[in-house]
Amino acid sequence: MSQSPDRPLLPSRQQVGNLREFLHARTYSAASVTIRLDGAPAHAAGSPLDDVSKVSDALYEIVDGLARRVLDAVFSGQSDAEARDAWVALLLVAQNWRDAPGLPADLKTLVDEAFPL
Repeated sequence: MSQSPDRPLLPSRQQVGNLREFLHARTYSAASVTIRLDGAPAHAAGSPLDDVSKVSDALYEIVDGLARRVLDAVFSGQSDAEARDAWVALLLVAQNWRDAPGLPADLKTLVDEAFPL
């Protein structure tokens, strides 16, 4: 992350992209039990697996929207409260997987420093 005296802290473009990619992979992995090989749902509408699928889809969209908001600020160089809040929200999601083996070391450090146990 870089900081200037007149600009609040923002993550780098690569940090945002890496975190987004990691969270999307975890979301897909969590929902994989709901997907059959032929792509058809392996569950009945209204079933617990249907709920898992819907939550996974929603989390995917949330992560994508938050990452876009942060990336817009990073690319423009204009940080604002919305972008900072979006970054914190992404880190809050990531903290649930802070011990996952696929979390890159630099992102684990970022999450650990943002939300120490």
